Amino acid sequence: MSSDHLKRLVAPRSWNIARKQNVWTTRPMPGKHSLEGAIPISTILRDYLHVCDNHREAKFILNSGAILIDQRVVRKPKYPVGLMDVISLPSMKKHYRTMIDDHGRLQFVEIKAAEAQWKLLRVENKTIVKDGKVQLNLHDGTNTITDKKIKTGDVLQLSLPDMKVKKVIEFKEGAQAFITGGTHVGSFSEIKGIEITRSTKPNLVMYDDFQTIKPYSFVVGDKKALVTLPEVKL
Repeated sequence: MSSDHLKRLVAPRSWNIARKQNVWTTRPMPGKHSLEGAIPISTILRDYLHVCDNHREAKFILNSGAILIDQRVVRKPKYPVGLMDVISLPSMKKHYRTMIDDHGRLQFVEIKAAEAQWKLLRVENKTIVKDGKVQLNLHDGTNTITDKKIKTGDVLQLSLPDMKVKKVIEFKEGAQAFITGGTHVGSFSEIKGIEITRSTKPNLVMYDDFQTIKPYSFVVGDKKALVTLPEVKL
């Protein structure tokens, strides 16, 4: 079997798909996001949003230009969709933001049309480029050039599809954070403190009744979350 496919039984745990229904599923194309952090758009249309019954129908929908990701038409069935990416189905007037549930699995939260016009991107690291400007390397594998003072861990609110900075959400005490990994994955909480570690280990972030590492803390607002929160399943 070619590298275009992946056995369902060994698909990443972040994929909430039926493991025994079929042997194979589609492998996302490399590029944006890691394998663990992305699901191909054809799988999302079929297994999550249920707008088609099989891969062939998903390809037909994509070829027709009916699907937008981050407000750009996507036609490749293996196109990877990961955290904070926005999926739009204009003909159905439906929009979804990619989030993570309390089991660490990717999920797609329905949002309003106005919210589909922007996305949040976390600054993973920075590189100095020519003319002294700074290249910000973002969590989805993209990057942007800026002359603003932005720290690693800060989050950019970017307009779609032009990717212009609307707002910078600082990684600091009092900010609202979405937990993307660890025991408290999928929860939202206010940052109460940040502990700088004097070693190669990640910095610790303190919350009301737990702590986690900085890479698991994705700030989503200053006083309240900008993104629509997933529904709490009882």
